[in-house]
Amino acid sequence: MINTLNETHLHKALKALYCAQSGGTEEAACGPYIADIAAPGGEIIEIQTGTLGRLLKKTEFFIGQGRKVKVVYPVAAVKYIETFSKATGKTSRRKSPAKKGVRSVFRELSSLAPVLLSAQFTLEILEVEVTEERTAGTEPVQSRNRRRRFKKAWIKTGKRLEQIGNTVVLHGRRAYEALLPKDLPQQFTSKEFFTLLKAEDSRIKPADSCIMIWLYARLGILAVSGKKGRFRLYSVTKM
Repeated sequence: MINTLNETHLHKALKALYCAQSGGTEEAACGPYIADIAAPGGEIIEIQTGTLGRLLKKTEFFIGQGRKVKVVYPVAAVKYIETFSKATGKTSRRKSPAKKGVRSVFRELSSLAPVLLSAQFTLEILEVEVTEERTAGTEPVQSRNRRRRFKKAWIKTGKRLEQIGNTVVLHGRRAYEALLPKDLPQQFTSKEFFTLLKAEDSRIKPADSCIMIWLYARLGILAVSGKKGRFRLYSVTKM
């Protein structure tokens, strides 16, 4: 069984909420895996606050058993940073300029490409307000997951859910098509795609737009339909 002591407040709060809503059981053994929630009727609900790719094999196993799988993925639309200083014993709080939305997480979504359009799979993206808890010391240190390129004088110690905002449910091709720019022409370049996407959501960056095109092409929703100078032209495929 997983060590639930390592769960953040964010994960625990969402798991408790979805468990109550579904009437399911937390930390249920299902074959070689532990499901966050096993709901009545066999549906599996996974709350993922980290890398989505870690759930691929687990999700494929559950789908192979004929189960429905719902993955709940919160993204920080609003984030506050709360830092406790060991030196002073005081805690400071500030609002982070970083903002994410549904279209900002397609790099994460790409790791689940093999199951995204499965009839048994649903992805529920929550735009949430969170507080990231940090502890500051006097010497630069490596992060707990050892992924820092440069050491910093603080470490993350937790993540707290403040409130849930917009929720987007992605199930089936039409749900993904609904995230495409509304005024998309019949054929378009990646640059034109980004311009239209940015007009609808200011949080979008060029890298987000590129990975979205790549993923939609992988899913068969977009296809290369020609060239415009040295640029590829894309179009939405027919169902």
